[in-house]
Amino acid sequence: MSHQVIARKFRPQTFAELVGQQHVVRTLENAIRTGRVAHAYIFSGARGVGKTTTARILAKALNCVQGPTPQPCNQCPSCLEIAASNSLDVLEIDAASNRGIDQVRELREMVRYAPVGGRHKVVILDEAHMLTAEASNALLKTLEEPPEKVIFVMATTEPEKLVDTIRSRAQHFHFRALSFAEIVRTLEAIAKQEAFGVEPGALAVIARAADGSLRDALSLLEQALAYCGDRVAEAQVRDLLGVVASAILDELTAAIEAHSAGQALALVHRLLADGQNLQQFCREAIGHFRNLLLARVCGPDSDLIAAAPEEHPRLARAAAAFSEEDLTRFFQILLQTEDDVRHKPDPRLHLEMGLLRLVQAARLAPLEEVIAGLSGEVVPRASRRSGSSILAGPPPAPAAIPAPAATPAASAPEMRAAAAAAQRSGVVKVASEATVDAKVEAPVSAAVSAAAGPSPGAGARLTNSSDGLEAAQVAAIKTAIASQQRFLAELVEHASRWELDNGEVRLYFPTERRALAELLQARESMEKLRTITSGVLGQPLRVCVKLEAAPVLLSSVRAGQNARELRARFEQDPIVRAMLERFGGRIVEVKRRGED
Repeated sequence: MSHQVIARKFRPQTFAELVGQQHVVRTLENAIRTGRVAHAYIFSGARGVGKTTTARILAKALNCVQGPTPQPCNQCPSCLEIAASNSLDVLEIDAASNRGIDQVRELREMVRYAPVGGRHKVVILDEAHMLTAEASNALLKTLEEPPEKVIFVMATTEPEKLVDTIRSRAQHFHFRALSFAEIVRTLEAIAKQEAFGVEPGALAVIARAADGSLRDALSLLEQALAYCGDRVAEAQVRDLLGVVASAILDELTAAIEAHSAGQALALVHRLLADGQNLQQFCREAIGHFRNLLLARVCGPDSDLIAAAPEEHPRLARAAAAFSEEDLTRFFQILLQTEDDVRHKPDPRLHLEMGLLRLVQAARLAPLEEVIAGLSGEVVPRASRRSGSSILAGPPPAPAAIPAPAATPAASAPEMRAAAAAAQRSGVVKVASEATVDAKVEAPVSAAVSAAAGPSPGAGARLTNSSDGLEAAQVAAIKTAIASQQRFLAELVEHASRWELDNGEVRLYFPTERRALAELLQARESMEKLRTITSGVLGQPLRVCVKLEAAPVLLSSVRAGQNARELRARFEQDPIVRAMLERFGGRIVEVKRRGED
C-alpha cells in the first residue's frame, strides 16, 4: 500500500476528533439529535481549520446506517464511501474551478434526484466565494426552496465576498484559528502514536510556522520527518524552514538593552551572510517580542506565550529588562519595519533602520517622567503610561540648578499639565544640540514658570470675585463640577474671577495659568462646563475662558523693561534652566507672542 501523509491519515472522522471548534460541534450535534438540521450552511475560516472535514462528518452523521446520529459508526458502507470520497450522495465541488452559471445549472439538475443509498444528498461547495455573480444568482432559488433531503454546505475563507442573499439563506459558522497550545498538543499525540521522537522546541517552531492551521502543521511535520528521520530536532527544523535560531533573537534583545547600534547592525550582516530571509527574521522578531510582552504582562507561566514551556523562564528574564511601554513600542516599530522590508526596495537598509530605531527607542522615557524628575518627584519605571516620550539622558544634579529664594517649588500636577499643553501647542521647542537650537517664547515660558510658582515680583490674583455672579453661585457651580468631573474642578479652581454678562459666563485666568486655561478650552471640557453651569443657574448660558488683560510675567516689560532684562529673567528661571540642562539646548530668542 502506498504511503499516506500524516495530514490525510489523521484527518478527523468524527465530531469528537475535531480540534478547537467546540462551538460548531455542539451546535451540529444538537441539531442532528433534535432533527433541526438546516438546509444550507456556510463554514468560514482560515485554511486548514476543519471546514471541509466538518462537512464530510456532517454527511456521515446524516447518512449513517445507525443514524441520523451525532456519532457515525465509520463502519457501515455509507460511512466508508463518504470517507473514501466516492459516495454518490455526497457531491464535493470545487467552486474555484466550477464557478460559472453553466456548472450551477448542472448542479441544480443533479440535486433534483433523490439520494441513491442514503437519507440525504449533501452538496459541499469548496471556496464558494469564487462563484460568479451570475452563478450565485442561479443558486439563490435552489437555496431558498431546496429539494427535499438536499443539504448545501458552502466552505469559504472569505465569507464577506458571498452575496448577502446567499448568506441570509444559510446558517453561518465561523471556524477559528487554532491556538499554539492546541497545535502542539495534537502534534505530540501524533508523534506518540507514530512512535517517532521529536524535541519540544521543534514542535514549537512548527506550531508557530503553522499560524493557526492544523493542516499546515501536519504538513510541516511530515516534511520534517522526511528531512530529519525518526528523530526531529529543533535545529534541523529551523534550518529546514529558514527560521532564525533563538540565540539570534536573544542577541537582538541584548543589543537593545545595551543601546548598542553596532551590535544590531552586525546582526543584520550575519543574517545576510547566512542566507537568512530578512522578512522571515522580522516575523520571528515580532513573535519574540510578543512573547516578551506577554511574559511581562501575564507572567512566565501564561498559556498565551507561543513558546515551549522550557523557554518561558528565559523569556521572563529578558522581559524584566524593559517596561510594558518599551515592549509595546518595540512591537510597533517591528510591525512597521516588517512592512517596509516586504514592500519597499533595499530590504537590508530598511531592516537596519528599523533595528536602529529599536536601539534608540530603548532610551526613550515619557515626558511626564522627565518633568517629574525636574521637580524632584520620583516616578517608578513600572508606573509609566504610554504617551509622548523624549530621549532620556542622565538627570542633572540638583546643585547645578540655582533657584532664587523667592521662587517656591513646583507642584508635579501643574508641571505635567503645563508641559503637556506646551508640547501640544508646539511653542516650546527643546531639542538636542545635535539637531536644532532650542527656541523659547515668553508666554509659554511664563506658563512653565507659572507651573513652578509666580516669578519674582508677580502678583497673581487667586481669590474669586464675581461681577453679576454671587459668591454662593460660584461655589455651587464648583461643587456641581467637582461631583461630576474632578479634573475639570481642579482646572476651574485656578480661575482668578468669574463674570456673568448678557448670558455669558466668563472665567478669567492669570497669564501664568495660560497652560491650564488652554486645557479648559478643549471642546469636550467647554461643553461639560456649559452644561453644568446652565443647570446650576437655571438658564441656558454660554461659557468662555479668557486671560487677564495684563500678563503677570510681562507686566514689567510693558512698563519699560527691555528684551535683555527679560532674557536675563528667563535665564535665571530654575525650571527653564533645568529643562535646558536636561535636553542639552540653549535659549536662542525671547519674544512676546505676536511679535515678528
